Amino acid sequence: MANASKKSVTAKSSDTPIHEDTEPSSSKAVQSKYTLNELLQHADELFGVKAEVLYGVFYDDSEKLFSVEEATQKIQQFMKAKVK
Repeated sequence: MANASKKSVTAKSSDTPIHEDTEPSSSKAVQSKYTLNELLQHADELFGVKAEVLYGVFYDDSEKLFSVEEATQKIQQFMKAKVK
């Protein structure tokens, strides 16, 4: 059994299998980083927001490269922020 580390369960309401990892994923250790321009070009597909939102999120950020996970966290924080 090569895939002994994964369990496959079928949900009762649909036939879509649900995979549950029993081992920690090593993909978190290596995350690709992208320029702001690359993220802006794919803002709608990756984050479901317009590029203008990313301009606001990264307005005062000095970093040059961002992972998709980092950008998602910053977008969520930006969208929850109260307007003064």
